[in-house]
Parts: sequence; C-alpha cells; structure tokens
Amino acid sequence: MAALIRRQDAHSLYLASAAFLLGLTLLVDVVFHKDMINPPLTWALLMFCVVGGCVVIAFGRQVPRWIGILSVLIFIVAETYYLSLPDDPQSVISSVQQLPVVAFYLGWFVRPRLAVALIVVCLLVFGATMWTNPLLWADGIIGALVGVHALLALLFCFGAGMYLWRRQAHAATIDPLTGAYHRQALVDRVAQRLQRRSTRRDPFCLVLIDFDDFKHLNDSRGHAAGDAALFDTTAVWRDELRTGDVIGRIGGDEFALLLPHVKVEGARAIVERLKRASPYPWSAGISQSGIGDTPDSMLARADRGLYREKLARPGRRVRSDG
Repeated sequence: MAALIRRQDAHSLYLASAAFLLGLTLLVDVVFHKDMINPPLTWALLMFCVVGGCVVIAFGRQVPRWIGILSVLIFIVAETYYLSLPDDPQSVISSVQQLPVVAFYLGWFVRPRLAVALIVVCLLVFGATMWTNPLLWADGIIGALVGVHALLALLFCFGAGMYLWRRQAHAATIDPLTGAYHRQALVDRVAQRLQRRSTRRDPFCLVLIDFDDFKHLNDSRGHAAGDAALFDTTAVWRDELRTGDVIGRIGGDEFALLLPHVKVEGARAIVERLKRASPYPWSAGISQSGIGDTPDSMLARADRGLYREKLARPGRRVRSDG
C-alpha cells in the first residue's frame, strides 16, 4: 500500500478521486433512481469511472494528461445528455452536482489555452442545454436559479483550479529564496531568444555570476548568513536591472543574468553598476549571442570568462571557494 501511495502525484490522485466520486454519484442514481430513462448509459459510465479510477491508481504518476482530457470530453457529452432530459429531474440535478468536479480538473491539470477553450465550450453547451430544458425554466420543477448557480459554480471551480496551476507553475520555475528563475526556466528563456530572427541584428548577453569566498562565509558564519547574502544581493540586482532583464539561479551561489538588447560593452557597464551596489562581492563572465549559439555554448563562454576573472583576483581560490 505504501509503495502504491508513493507512486501517485497530484494529477493521478485527483483523477482517481474524481472518478470514484462521480462513480459514487452514478451508483446512488442506479440504486435509488427508479424512473431512470437510460439505465444502460448510467451503468456504462459507472463502470468507466470504477475501472478508470483503478487503472489510474495502478499507474500513478505515469498516467498521461491526455487520459484526463479524454475523460473530461466523455463526461461533457454525458452531462449534456443528462441535462437535456425534460422528464428526469433527478438526473438533471445529479449532473449539475458533477459539473464542478470536471471544471476543477480543467483549471488545475490542463494547460491554460486548452482549458479556457474547453471551459468556454462547457459554458456554451451546458448553458444552451439548460436553457432548452423546461425543468430549468423560471417556472420549472428545478428552477432557473439552479442552472445559474451551476454555471457560476463551474466558473468558480475552474478559477480555483487555475489558481493552483499557476502556483504550481510558479514553484517549478522560481527559486523560493531569491525569487530568481531556476536553471531550466532560464535556459528555456535563452533558447527562446536564440530562436528569434531579430537576435542577429539585436544581440543579447548572458552573464554568469559566482559569489566570492561563499564557502568561507557559510563555514564561518553559518548557512543563514549565506542565505541572507544571496537574498540581499539578488534584491539589489532586481532594483538595479532594467525592465526585461532576467535573473536565474544556476545552483548554489551561481547565478546568471539574461540581458536583452545589449552587447558585451553594455553588459560590462551593467555588471559594474551591479557590483558597486551589491552588498557582497562576486565575479562574473559575459557571453554575447552569436550565429549558431545554444544556451550551453553561451553558458560555457560565460563560464570561461568567469574563470579568468576569478584567476585575476589576487589571493583568490577559483572553484573550491564556491
């Protein structure tokens, strides 16, 4: 059981939980709904939920996102059918109760562009279906307010899911201590700039930074002092840099700056300004984008420049001091 739990991630847990919850709702309908119009469809959806939930639990984090999207599409079709039944108020109410589960999944686990498109489709299709169902008219058995509340709940749960997705995406790209981009996020931004045609006539620079004697600071004053030095220094950089400049944390006390629309000379001027304002000393190497460059080649050139600057500092050790 413990191994099975460790195999899960947020996506698989939510997908399985949603499948079992929707399956439980369908089971209640099968047991207590005596005048059900289409029992075979309800049974088929019930089996789909139970089997699907078990498969998701078995595969855990290996379950691809397209499985969830396909399941959502199936339920959109099924919910539209149930919402359209003019002689089955219990099925309509059950469908209304299930809408937030699907909306929350779309918001949290589906990429924003596709998620927004699907939620718009849901609003249009469900809204039109409710509008044509006499049960959901102002004088109907269920009433128009239930339909309005259902659509509002759909939007609310979708928004809540989007909020969680944004928090998750932020945590995956931003270093929590300094607020700088993680290495891969910075590399992705460099790669995007290199792919632009304008890069040849409008180059940019990548600055690789390594704090001086950082290991000695950690050893003599503790890691809290080291963290404070990183935090305070990057805060100064953020104040001094231009709009559009990007700070990335490559690892430990090693950082990189992406400086758009600037050549080496301009990048050197920016680096000198940052050094004068920084509360803690550091060394830097600069590389300018060129034809055929990759993020790795730019980082390698900047690293060689950083190494040369470290060597030029009297009495400084190069790599062992952090």
